Amino acid sequence: MVEYTDEDLTGSRFIRCDLSGTRMHGVGFANIKITDAFVHNVEISCLLGNLVVNEVDVSGYVRAELERRHPELRTLAATEIEGLRDAWRATEARANTTLAKARALPQAKLHESVDGEWSYVDTLRHLVYATDRWITGPVLGEKDNFHRLGMPNDDPAPWRGSAIDVDAKPTLDEVLVVRAQRLASVASLLGESDQHDLQRTVASPNGGTTSVMSCIHVVLREEWEHDRYANRDLDTLGA
Repeated sequence: MVEYTDEDLTGSRFIRCDLSGTRMHGVGFANIKITDAFVHNVEISCLLGNLVVNEVDVSGYVRAELERRHPELRTLAATEIEGLRDAWRATEARANTTLAKARALPQAKLHESVDGEWSYVDTLRHLVYATDRWITGPVLGEKDNFHRLGMPNDDPAPWRGSAIDVDAKPTLDEVLVVRAQRLASVASLLGESDQHDLQRTVASPNGGTTSVMSCIHVVLREEWEHDRYANRDLDTLGA
């Protein structure tokens, strides 16, 4: 097996290559064209833009089906302050339900990876990081915004020696203390903000500028997606 990590394969051509059993994680997959291929038993989990299969754009169907299965998805894009407050309360409720499921398992299971994905504890660490990256720093203006128990979504190597201890092995309860603080900070932000505050311009972690509302939307989506992943993996661990 050949493994490519942090490689720039932009513009590559794969001709008559057998990619069966390939695992792609954290990849950029834009402007791709696949022709004359045999596709079977393929699973894709992604931030979906447009996807055309055999000249049929299936992206609209996928989004509509997700919203049918998960009506709460519509609330994540609320643009009114009351709607965002409702969305956050629902987010906290889902997180608490998932935590109760996790606590029903042996503690060791919560540090286990399923199919190469983050463990439940690492997922919670990542949500701490996501809140720090999009709220604690740009919106709340804290200079030392990253907690040491956060978990970045990219290569951990550049983070070694920074404020984040990517090699830490915290217990669930240690992570939950920080997690509770971050959840409370977003709830407090929403409780104290009005419609005008949502339009305030802040520095974007991705470069340039963005709005407070957009930062909140990112964190809401991160919470929803990773809660879904966590439940998927907890079901596997508990089976």
